[in-house]
Amino acid sequence: TEERRKEMVKQCKAIGEEGKVAIRNIRRSGVDAIKKLEKAGEISEDESKSGQDDIQKTTDAKVKEIDSIVAKKEKEVTTV
Repeated sequence: TEERRKEMVKQCKAIGEEGKVAIRNIRRSGVDAIKKLEKAGEISEDESKSGQDDIQKTTDAKVKEIDSIVAKKEKEVTTV
């Protein structure tokens, strides 16, 4: 029924959001680790910036991937 499909779409969005939150948490951990290495003097400021940029690019790509998967699933669920 239409109601059931709407529920499933909500569930898809919730699962997608959980995935994005998990990715953000991993990003935060990675950036914190890089900052600790920089503070300890084990890596230079340029290496730190480069590493943080790489982490951000990967995060953005994965978030975009999750969004496209959720959109595809929504379309699949709402199609009668």
